[in-house]
Amino acid sequence: MIVVATVVALRPEDTYALVDDARQVSFLQQECRIYGSPEGVSATATAAPPRLRLALEEMAVGVAKGFLRLDVADKEEQILAEEITRELASNKKCRDGNRDATWILPQQRRGRLRVFWDLWDRGYIVTFGSKFGADFLIYKANPKTSHAVALVVVKGYEEDFARVDVVSFCRVAKMVKKQLIFASVRVNEENKSEGDQKGDSSNREAQEDVDSVVYVSLTHALLVSRQEESG
Repeated sequence: MIVVATVVALRPEDTYALVDDARQVSFLQQECRIYGSPEGVSATATAAPPRLRLALEEMAVGVAKGFLRLDVADKEEQILAEEITRELASNKKCRDGNRDATWILPQQRRGRLRVFWDLWDRGYIVTFGSKFGADFLIYKANPKTSHAVALVVVKGYEEDFARVDVVSFCRVAKMVKKQLIFASVRVNEENKSEGDQKGDSSNREAQEDVDSVVYVSLTHALLVSRQEESG
C-alpha cells in the first residue's frame, strides 16, 4: 500500500503532512511503525485515529522507504511537494542539500531526521519526547500498550554541553525509569572531500551511507545524579 499524505508547507522546519484515510492510518501504525500525532478522537484507546499528522522525521522515512507519497491540496504547489520529497529522501547524508532549492532544512534538523531514520532502521518504534525534554522516545512494541525503553537526545557530534545538563537528563531518565541515550551524526569528512573532487554519480551513490549515527548510553551517569542529590 502507498499512503498519500497532504503536505502543509510552512517554513521548512514547521512543515508537516496529514493522512485522512483511516485504513492508511492503520497501515502506517501497524505495518510501518509510524505512529504520528493523532488528530480527532479514536473509537477506542487502541484504534487508529481518524486523522494522523506526520512530522518531518516520519515523512522522511516514509518517502525514502517508498510507502508514503506526498501530495498537495493546491496543484500549483506540486513542484514544491516534489522538492520536499527529494530533500527528505536524501537525508541519509547529513549535509547541505541542493542549494538551488527553495525548501531546504537547517543542518540541525537534518541531524534529527538522520537519527530518527537510523533508529527506525534498527527496528524501533520512534515517537517524540518533548514532554521529557528529549528528542525521541523509542519503543520495542506498540506505544499505545507499552512503555518506552529509552529517551534519546540528539547532540552535535562535536558539541559541548555542561555537566549540569547531563545531570538534569539523568534525573529525568531516573524518574521515568528509562535508559538515557545521546545520539550524534558523524560526517565522514574524508569521503566527503573525495566526493566533492570527483563529483561523479557513482561516488555520490557510494556516499549515501557514509554519515553514521553514534550512540552513547549514559545509564552509568545516573550515579552522578545520585551523588548530586546526596551532596
